[in-house]
Amino acid sequence: MTEGRRERHKADTRRALEEAALRRFAAEGYDATSVGAIAADAGVSARTFFRYFATKDEVLDMGRLERQGELRAVVAAASGTGSAVVRAAVLHLAEGFAGDRERIALRQRAAATSPVLRGRLFDTFASWEHALASALTARGAADADVLAAAGIAVFRVATASWVDRGGSLPDLVGRGFDALGSSA
Repeated sequence: MTEGRRERHKADTRRALEEAALRRFAAEGYDATSVGAIAADAGVSARTFFRYFATKDEVLDMGRLERQGELRAVVAAASGTGSAVVRAAVLHLAEGFAGDRERIALRQRAAATSPVLRGRLFDTFASWEHALASALTARGAADADVLAAAGIAVFRVATASWVDRGGSLPDLVGRGFDALGSSA
């Protein structure tokens, strides 16, 4: 298997495990779902599951570390003031999820079944907020923590609206910033 095929296979396996877990969590609840059942649904062994995820709740990770890096990179490359930079970073985040509405909806239904999963989502959002605030602080932005918290809050609310009503996630994020009076 060539390196490209191997990486695609790994990505496909990870996605299959994630989707199987989310479906099971949403249908049966987090606590009632075993790793063995998730692995069987994805056509792999439980041992394989643990090559991709350290714990069952890690399935809700949403590319946490990759997204943190993307937020930092957008902030570092952006021009403008604090609020405009936050808007650009959060719009970038939204664009990364824009084609994944059904999967995000499934993730939210799964999280509703367990405080563990809701905590995992909260932790992911908090990590993005921290990455954003750190990158803004490195640029010398005043009120970096407040700007980052507002930006991630806009993302969370826009995402919930998008899952419920459809439309364009980036447009909803933009409207959220407009409602806060942020400049582009």
